[in-house]
Amino acid sequence: MKESGKKHLYVIGVLVVLVFIIYLWKNVAVKNVRERMEAQQIQLIEKSQQVMTEKTRYFLRLTTTTFVWAIRKEMLRENYEQINEYLNQFVKEPHIKQVLVVKSDGTVAVATDKKLEGVAISSLYPNELIEKNEIEITDDQNGNMLILSPIMGFNKKLGMFLMVYEPGKITIEATQ
Repeated sequence: MKESGKKHLYVIGVLVVLVFIIYLWKNVAVKNVRERMEAQQIQLIEKSQQVMTEKTRYFLRLTTTTFVWAIRKEMLRENYEQINEYLNQFVKEPHIKQVLVVKSDGTVAVATDKKLEGVAISSLYPNELIEKNEIEITDDQNGNMLILSPIMGFNKKLGMFLMVYEPGKITIEATQ
């Protein structure tokens, strides 16, 4: 083989090796970018979920405050039929799974699940939750939010309002 033919083979060989190295480098770079983007996406989802949870808690507290005043008015009149109507309309809203109104003696007076009416609330929830004297929002074992609020009369506690709320989850679906 001639000297120039060998040079061409070396040049071609070097070019093939360079193309292969560039190809590997490109694949590694793309993989790194994908991993960073996936990590950023996870962070974005977590931060968005946190903000959504905070806003949900704020609006549940606001809603509960005004709703409990309406229930209080009817409890003072012992108008449990009207409270039942309120609860039935309220539970039709998305994510609201259950609503209970408990009398001061600890029995469920009105519930969206009629099987719970007349049941002692202490058999359903821990006493430390039920005895709260301010609005409390906690998470239950199923990932739902449990909203508790005392219903205060003129000079004593009339009962307790409990609501189970199933929060939404943020997901990002790939669009292609």
